[in-house]
Amino acid sequence: MSLTSEISSLTRRQALVDGSGIIKSRQFGVALTAIVILGIVARIFFVLGWTVGAPLHGDPLFFQQSAARIANGQGYVDRFLGKGALVPTAEHPPVFSFVLAGLDLLHLRSVDAHRVALAFISAAGVLVMGLFGRRLTSPGVGLLAAGIAAVDPLWIQQGGFLMSESVYLVVVPLMLLIALRCIDRHNRVDFVAFGVIIGVATLTRSEAIEFVVLLGAPVVVFAAYRWRQRGTLALMLLAGLGIVFVPWLIRNDVELGALTLSTNGGLTLAGSYSAATFSPKSPVYGGFDNNSQFGTAAVIVAYENPPNHARHWTELTLSNAMSHSAISYALKHLSDLPGVLAAREGRVWGVYAPGAELNFDVAEDGTGARGPKQVGQIMNWVLLPFCLIGAVWLARRSRKRMIIVAAPILAVAITAAAFYGSTRLRVAAIPSIAVLASIGALSVIAGVRTRANWLGAQLREGDGSDPTVASPTR
Repeated sequence: MSLTSEISSLTRRQALVDGSGIIKSRQFGVALTAIVILGIVARIFFVLGWTVGAPLHGDPLFFQQSAARIANGQGYVDRFLGKGALVPTAEHPPVFSFVLAGLDLLHLRSVDAHRVALAFISAAGVLVMGLFGRRLTSPGVGLLAAGIAAVDPLWIQQGGFLMSESVYLVVVPLMLLIALRCIDRHNRVDFVAFGVIIGVATLTRSEAIEFVVLLGAPVVVFAAYRWRQRGTLALMLLAGLGIVFVPWLIRNDVELGALTLSTNGGLTLAGSYSAATFSPKSPVYGGFDNNSQFGTAAVIVAYENPPNHARHWTELTLSNAMSHSAISYALKHLSDLPGVLAAREGRVWGVYAPGAELNFDVAEDGTGARGPKQVGQIMNWVLLPFCLIGAVWLARRSRKRMIIVAAPILAVAITAAAFYGSTRLRVAAIPSIAVLASIGALSVIAGVRTRANWLGAQLREGDGSDPTVASPTR
């Protein structure tokens, strides 16, 4: 086989992953539009098939009720422990409730109307994934990543369950897209927008605050070579964050008595650090214990006095007391933590106790959508090996871009280690998994094609050399 043929073969392999000269802009737009429509149809199909008419409980019920109160002019309020008068709340960050309130103002007020509307809203994540993948490496990667986002049950089901993740899966890939834009052609406006979108992510899911460090810091470093320039860009990012954060923090300080993002931390810690989640024999080992969450709250309210001689517990003081109780439990069981951490990581990536985690997910949603969740588990197992291949390929090509894409994966790993492992917590990482798996799949296809072309050339030319190994005689 001639040297020219070898170079041509390797060039075609690189082009399949890079997408150079393969998909024109107009073709990409048409294909991406078709994939977005597929994503909308898949989401509506899921709603009609599994969640239409299903009652709400837990977080979805809170989102629905708080949205109605916002739309009615009552503000962001709730009943403390489900009883008494309406009081200001920060039990969950406000973005998703305000999205639903916007739908209420458009006269889309029923639960099922919200589910269908979220099918369209969440499909914007499919569009952003296409643009993100194209900017990261190539149009081909963008289209394949968008295709995964269109049909993967973990992407599809969030709107049907009325979960904040339906919006989060639009915000996270958009955040990654803007991060790439910042390092490709940085300017101050881009960094302000970057700060704003990180802020929106945090006020959708409070653990997204990690992105300020895990994503914001590397982007600032990669975007400029001089520290003075980096300082200016960092200030722009912080300004964008401030636009979103400051009003919410001031509101919580005035209404609740603390500069806090959310008062849900105590409940989360109480459900994460319990005898059940620390016992290897328990089905929720390394996971989340709802019984401990609600039991701890009930015991504290019934048998402990509020701090500072207050007459009543509040959302904030109860959260602080529950956090203290959970931390005390953790400190008394430090020797168990290594095993618990391993179980949490295994659960969050779907490789430990998948059956127990599936049962937990089905019970938590209460819709009976076991089949789609099983398909989601299988799809996760299929994507992870290709994700690893894609990560190796991207890291060799651009370490900067790999660090950007890896930030959500690292964020999920940190969150799981600190709290608990579950399918729900993996959501922030699935845009990165999808795009890396797309790169990995195209790389494998390219390798198979290259090998097939080489074998065909051997039959024609009788040359036994491997095109991927340089010959010492050439």
